[in-house]
Amino acid sequence: MSALDFFESIPALQRSVDALRSQIETAYTIATPHGQRFGTVGGGGGDQLAGIDSIVDSNAAMRLETAEGMLLRRMDLATDVLYGRSGRGGLAKATCTDDADLLCFHYLQGESWASIARRYGADDANLTTWCRRRAVHVCRTIDRIGMRALADS
Repeated sequence: MSALDFFESIPALQRSVDALRSQIETAYTIATPHGQRFGTVGGGGGDQLAGIDSIVDSNAAMRLETAEGMLLRRMDLATDVLYGRSGRGGLAKATCTDDADLLCFHYLQGESWASIARRYGADDANLTTWCRRRAVHVCRTIDRIGMRALADS
């Protein structure tokens, strides 16, 4: 996987985690304030759908836990690549802190390219385009050096 693909996978995973959280929250909105499900079926013999609700809830919770774990591992590796395990190495030391920060702001912190351009003192479309192009260039540099080599530095 290229560095660009790796970094682009982080916001995609974040969107997946957010969607799963939303699904689970939506499922719980049909619960009463006491946590009991609506929808008793049949002649008063209890909630016959409770078992299905439980399975659906546990499957969603497992998918969420898996996605969150993957997201955290990728974010940890990305941070190590950008700043090194010690926090004083990685891409920031190999090239410059601005390169590492550019990728961090967009891919790890979710800032838009326009927001990053304003952070650097401009908001015109040319600087936004420059930020995107710079990110591609920086990712190619990471590919040349190697993600593990940067993370271990």
